[in-house]
Amino acid sequence: MKRLTFVALIAMLIVFPVVVSANSVALPGRTPVMVSAVGCASIPTITITDVVQDNTVTIQTANFPAGDTFDVHINFYGTLGIGGTIVETFDSGAGGTFTKTFTIPAVFHGQARIAIRLVSPTSGYYAYNWFYNNTSAGGTGISYAGYPTFGITAVTKDQDVTIKGLNFPANDTFNVRMNYYGTLGIAGVIVDTVDTGTGGEFAATYNIPAPLHGQYRIAIRLESPTSGYYAYNWFYNNSTASGSAGSGGGSTPSGYVGIPTFMITDVTQNQDVTIQANNFPANDTFNVLMNAYGTLGIGGILVDTVATGAGGDFSATYTIPAAYHGHTRIAIRLESPTTNYYAYNWFWNNTTGTTGGGGIPTSYFGYPTFSISAVTHDQAVTIQANNFPPNDTFTVRMNYYGTYGYAGTVIDTVQTGAGGGFTDTFAIPAIMQGEYKIAIRLESPTSGYYAYNWFYNNTTSPPAVVP
Repeated sequence: MKRLTFVALIAMLIVFPVVVSANSVALPGRTPVMVSAVGCASIPTITITDVVQDNTVTIQTANFPAGDTFDVHINFYGTLGIGGTIVETFDSGAGGTFTKTFTIPAVFHGQARIAIRLVSPTSGYYAYNWFYNNTSAGGTGISYAGYPTFGITAVTKDQDVTIKGLNFPANDTFNVRMNYYGTLGIAGVIVDTVDTGTGGEFAATYNIPAPLHGQYRIAIRLESPTSGYYAYNWFYNNSTASGSAGSGGGSTPSGYVGIPTFMITDVTQNQDVTIQANNFPANDTFNVLMNAYGTLGIGGILVDTVATGAGGDFSATYTIPAAYHGHTRIAIRLESPTTNYYAYNWFWNNTTGTTGGGGIPTSYFGYPTFSISAVTHDQAVTIQANNFPPNDTFTVRMNYYGTYGYAGTVIDTVQTGAGGGFTDTFAIPAIMQGEYKIAIRLESPTSGYYAYNWFYNNTTSPPAVVP
């Protein structure tokens, strides 16, 4: 997958925090997906619509439950408003969308950014956001919409890089930093400063500092010490031609669109793996690398090279190096030293159609998840599990909210039998009794699969049946 530009996603999250009353569920090599917490059929959110510096903040709600009571907390930026000063309590009435204005407590006067949180002590619903403590329509306050980004437009190896900035706030100053790839540019060498003037778009060229000469990839970051806005990207330290940044010194196949991917179709334990490749660029050569699971195949053992010919789809089988015989999982990567396109995946080192040492058939697809179906305060929680692998054993743990259940108290073990879905109830350990929210995790020490969620420690209707 060729990476020419990275959108400053973190900057987006800072400007528009996403409010979700849920937790992620993941498994090795997969993207986490959201699993709703108990009772969260819909999610209340708030947006900031107006600020009077050191005086008031106005919000607009969306999707609030009806007939509920919410405490309004204001606290320092970064706290998510948790444990803040309660400035008001209100009834949500008919719910849905409405506008309210709250006074900023004196203790937060002078703060550049402030967190605000609305939480119901009754239902447990909550929403939070934050705002710049600037009067609206002034400076880089909330009249600025969106987030700053920039793309790489040209590079001269070991000399300079040219960027195109987009949607930068007006009347702000940004430090330009460069650092090693993977650092996001944080704490890098300051190579310049940028005055954004009227804001919006600009183009600029910056010198690559000597300590980064010879680096294959370099991170670049623009950040404002005043407003807190930032954006980052990275580039290949190769001279570009016609502004084709990030090409790795080679040429991008004409008319090629999208990214190369591949899936695992067959494995013979400790011998070979077969892949089905999709949408590979034409007239390119890819190195096939294998490495330990978790490395994404980077820096792995070269097992073959592939000439893509006309491009598109192909199937191929590669020998598993002796160094990885006996490994439970192995990473595989195809990367082009010419165009810098790449794709990676991983596989269970079990012969297809049989079970490995953990008894997990290679025909198992997807990932295990579970939802919370009932709770009895300080006593028990009932879960509904889905798509669990067969013939596996999961350890059930509980821990403080925010830990994802890692290293928590072992409550029980679960034999998955035929796999799929099941319902089970687990006792809440004494150490967690009295907690407002509790994390619960099911993890297999054999296969490595896991899932986690959390719940409000309040009795539901109907309650969980105490085991």
